[in-house]
Amino acid sequence: MNIKVKYGKIRIALFALCAGVLSVACTDDFSKINSAGSPSPDDATGDFFNIGVHLQTLQTNVIICSTINAYQYNENLVGQPYARYLTITKDSWNINNFCVFNASIAWLNSVFNDQMTKVYSSWFELRKILEAEGMMEHYAWGWAELLRVAAMHRTTDMYGPIPYSEVKKNNGALYVSYDTQQEVYEGLFTDLNKAIEILTNYVQSGGATAKSALKVYDVVYDGNFTKWVKFANSLKLRMAMRISYADPVNAKKYALEAINHPIGLITSNSDNAYISNGTNPLYVMYGAYADTRAAAELMTYLKGYDDPRMTKYFEPAEESGEYKALRVGIAISSHDWACKNFSTPRVGEQDPLLWLCAAEVAFLKAEAAAYWGWIGDNAESLYNEGIRLSFAQWNADGAETYINNAVKTQVGYTDDVANSASPVSSITVKWDNAANKEVKLERIMTQKWIAIYPLGLEGWSEQRRTGFPRFFNIPVIHNTDQTLKTRGASRIPYAPSEIQNNPDNYMDALNRKGLGGYDNYGTRLWWDAKNPKVGW
Repeated sequence: MNIKVKYGKIRIALFALCAGVLSVACTDDFSKINSAGSPSPDDATGDFFNIGVHLQTLQTNVIICSTINAYQYNENLVGQPYARYLTITKDSWNINNFCVFNASIAWLNSVFNDQMTKVYSSWFELRKILEAEGMMEHYAWGWAELLRVAAMHRTTDMYGPIPYSEVKKNNGALYVSYDTQQEVYEGLFTDLNKAIEILTNYVQSGGATAKSALKVYDVVYDGNFTKWVKFANSLKLRMAMRISYADPVNAKKYALEAINHPIGLITSNSDNAYISNGTNPLYVMYGAYADTRAAAELMTYLKGYDDPRMTKYFEPAEESGEYKALRVGIAISSHDWACKNFSTPRVGEQDPLLWLCAAEVAFLKAEAAAYWGWIGDNAESLYNEGIRLSFAQWNADGAETYINNAVKTQVGYTDDVANSASPVSSITVKWDNAANKEVKLERIMTQKWIAIYPLGLEGWSEQRRTGFPRFFNIPVIHNTDQTLKTRGASRIPYAPSEIQNNPDNYMDALNRKGLGGYDNYGTRLWWDAKNPKVGW
């Protein structure tokens, strides 16, 4: 099936649906799923195939895992190095990659076009089906809107201004005008609130306890829509904290709405959001591709804190049997040598891929309490709970000993080929109620960053927003902006294909939508409004 979406000057045949169709799980009664008739919220006999396949495609493109290479371009080569979780090893990429702020045209095109095209191709088709059936209050639409928001908040956090409001108005047109990032976030919250309303009504009406025909297409929560509402509220809290420095009034409003929602947040590891979609992409990244290894920052914090999660996150290096990491931005002369001398992610081929976890929620609430004073909860208890939840999530022992560590800090970095680096942080683990707000924030953000591994884009976004945790300088870059060595990337450039195919709207985004006329790595996003900030 070829579905064509109009892109202004050109028409591009979309094939993202094919992967979703091929990956749909078998059912015991396939004929019922494809029988005629209008679907109802709790009826397993309706024509749900055309609805379900689009919902499954949307799920696989929140954190893109619809194909291995799409995940590589969108998360492994951008977010994970910028979050200093993982870095690349392939020597042929040394000059043209995101680590050195000089990604190739192909990489830049893939990151922008993949998510926009794959998400909206299914979203438009699903909207057309549901509108025709008069089902725009159906839980399928609430679910679809939630998934689109989850994906697009990641996209705007990479770039800043993106096409958003105008995309929704057009029947498949993606080459439209951009919104400012503030406008994007306003739209995201509006759409997320509607999704939460629809899904909450479905759950509270008792529909979620029935056998949903869409359960077979749910590769995250297996048809449990109470958990989907908790995920939606937790996503809302994450997004509220993201805009806290730029718009504290609305940030507080949305945070409290999420916290006080009757169905609540993800507070237990049993509600963590993982997608199970076949092969875990990181398994291929470190194995068959041999392109990713542990980054120095995460390893030096884990070693400094004597953190038991180090052995859960990484494997020892093949050559030495030691846990070793590589500086982000370092040029290496031998790919094979690098593969054997640095630690790989510890991930199984069929392990699910994390979206959002209870530990992150606990740390978000700890920040809301300790730094912003928006809630009266005990910040120390929330902080410690975040650590405990992360240890339990990774099946690591020793959480109480770790929580009471008031001495150990990040260690320095050395290896045989890269520049050595002295520690950049003196923050300890143990909570200190007498500390000032910035010290409390650094403590929260450092532990949150460790806990949400390997969520690269999220780790990078939170470090950009707050300045914490503290990172090493990047020793080698291929960009004229030398300040990137110290402060890292604030965003990534748009796809060059936008310059060719959407030139007027592209230039408008640069000149009038908050980027100051420049499409570069160093321009701060709207929500990146904290001053002063570490490294600046």
